[in-house]
Amino acid sequence: MAEFGRPTIVSGLVARLVATAVACGLDRDAFLAELGLEPARLEDRDGRLPVDTFARAWQLMATRLPGRVLALDWITSWKITDAGLLGYLLLQLRTVEEALLTATRYAHLVNQAARARLHKGSPSSRVAFELPPALLATQLPEAMLAGMVLQLRNAVDSSLRPIAVRFPYRATDRTPALERYFGAPVLHEAGEVSVELPTEILGRPLPNADPVLAGYLLKQAELLLEKTKTPNAVSAECSRRIAQRLGSGEPAQTEIARQMGMSERTLQRRLAAEGVTFNGLLEEARRTFAMSYLADRKLAAYEVSFLLGYSEPATFFRAFKRWTGKTPQQYRATALSA
Repeated sequence: MAEFGRPTIVSGLVARLVATAVACGLDRDAFLAELGLEPARLEDRDGRLPVDTFARAWQLMATRLPGRVLALDWITSWKITDAGLLGYLLLQLRTVEEALLTATRYAHLVNQAARARLHKGSPSSRVAFELPPALLATQLPEAMLAGMVLQLRNAVDSSLRPIAVRFPYRATDRTPALERYFGAPVLHEAGEVSVELPTEILGRPLPNADPVLAGYLLKQAELLLEKTKTPNAVSAECSRRIAQRLGSGEPAQTEIARQMGMSERTLQRRLAAEGVTFNGLLEEARRTFAMSYLADRKLAAYEVSFLLGYSEPATFFRAFKRWTGKTPQQYRATALSA
C-alpha cells in the first residue's frame, strides 16, 4: 500500500484539505496543478496518496494563506469518516478509551508515516502522536489535535476542555487562537504532539455504538494493517524522534537510540541496513524545517538556525546554501515570492 516505496495516506484526508483550501479562497485547479495532483486521484476517498503530497499541500496553503490558523479552517468541514475505514470503525465503539486505543493501534491505516499512543494515568491521560519532519513542519499537528477535541465534544461533552495541548515547536502567532479554541494552555517546545485529558473521560460511553458492526470492521482493519506494513521502520521512527527534538538543540544519536530501546551501535547498524545514516536523517529534518521556518518572515535567519539546533548561524547558512544553492535571504526573496 506504499506508492513507489513512499508512505501513503488515505485520499479522503487529502481531498478534505483541498476542499479546505478552496473554502479559504484558493483556486482548486491551480492548487491541484501546483501539487501535481490529478483531480481523479481524489475521487476514491479510500484510495491512497503519498504523504509527501499531503505535506506539500499544507505547506502550500500556509504560503498562500499567511496568517491563517489553518487548524480552525480544517475543522469547519472535517469529518472523522475522512479517515476511511478507521473513521467508520471508531463510530461503532462503546467508550472513549476503546476508541482511543483503537485509533492508536490502527493510526497506520490512515497515515503510514504517523504513530500514536495513549498514555493512561491518574488523574490525567495523554494521547501523543509521532510525525515525520515533513508533516511536523506544517500546521497539521494543530489540525489533528483540534479535530480530536472536536470529535470528543460532539460525541461526549460539548464543554470539554483539555488539560493541556503540547507541540514540540516554538510558539507562533496562531497560539492565542488555538488556546481560545481548546480552552486550555497550548504548550510549545514540549517535546511532543499531544493532548492531555482528564482520565475520567475515558470511561464515557459513545453514542450509537454497534458492537456487531465494530467486530466486522475490526477484522477488516486487521487485514488492512497487514497490507499496509511499511519497510524502513527504524529510519522512519528515528526521523520522527529527531524532528520532535530539534527545537531543543542538536539531537544526539546516543539519546535517540536510548529512546528507541537500543544501543547507539545497534541503531547505526539498522539504519545502515535501510540505506541511511543518522546524520543524513538529521540533515533532512533540518532542511524540511528550514523551509517552513523561513516562510515566516517574522523570524530572522539567525533565529531559524537556533530553532534547527545549530550552535552557530554560519553553520546553518552554509548548509542551506548547499541544500538549495541560495542563502536564506535569497530563498525568501525568490521562492517565497513566486
